[in-house]
Amino acid sequence: MLSFQNISMWKLALIFIVAGIVIIIALLGSSAKNLFSKAITEDVPVKLKKDNECVVEPSDSIPRVIPNCSYAVGDILSVTYKSTQPTLEKYELKNSSSS
Repeated sequence: MLSFQNISMWKLALIFIVAGIVIIIALLGSSAKNLFSKAITEDVPVKLKKDNECVVEPSDSIPRVIPNCSYAVGDILSVTYKSTQPTLEKYELKNSSSS
């Protein structure tokens, strides 16, 4: 049977700290994997514009907002994002709908 009576407080504290770190890494493992996932670039149309914000929806079906947007609905943008992340890394006009 395991007894904690012969273990010093420092060793016991270290065991609990390591166990806590392992649990946190296990719980957040998939999130950490997404942070380092490969960036995806694709061409998508501006679906919606309200005030100064545009909304695009890449192939992962997660709508992403572009603040201070000067584009029009229907403009084709080249967007770069990470899968399952709500923000765009970069975007630029590929084709204007008014031309």
